[in-house]
Amino acid sequence: MLKNSHSDIFPIFFGVWMVLCLFSAAFFSFSKNAKLKRKVWPPFTIGTAILFVGFVWAMDWPSQTFLFMIPVVALITFFNLRSAKFCDACGKTNMSRNPFFRSRFCSKCGAKLEP
Repeated sequence: MLKNSHSDIFPIFFGVWMVLCLFSAAFFSFSKNAKLKRKVWPPFTIGTAILFVGFVWAMDWPSQTFLFMIPVVALITFFNLRSAKFCDACGKTNMSRNPFFRSRFCSKCGAKLEP
C-alpha cells in the first residue's frame, strides 16, 4: 500500500476544514435555537477533533508529532466543550476567553447562562 503524501491529502483537508468552518460559523452565530446548539456542540467538537487527528495521520506525519498532538487536541477539545455556553433568552453562542472560567452571563443580552 502506498503512503499518502502531504501534497495529496492537504487540499482535501483544507477543503473539508473550510466547509466545516463556514457552516459551523453560520450555524453557531446565526441560529437562535440554544437547545439545538447544546445538542449539536459536543458531537461537532469531538467529531472535528477526530477528523483533524485523522487528517494528520493520513498525511503520515512522524509518529512523535502524532503522539504529541493527540493529547494537545484532546485538551483543546475539552476546553472548547467546557467554554461554550448558549443563551436561552437570545440564542447567542458565548465562548469564554479564559479556558479556566466559564461565562456566567450572556454577552449580548446579559441573561444568566445555565451552569
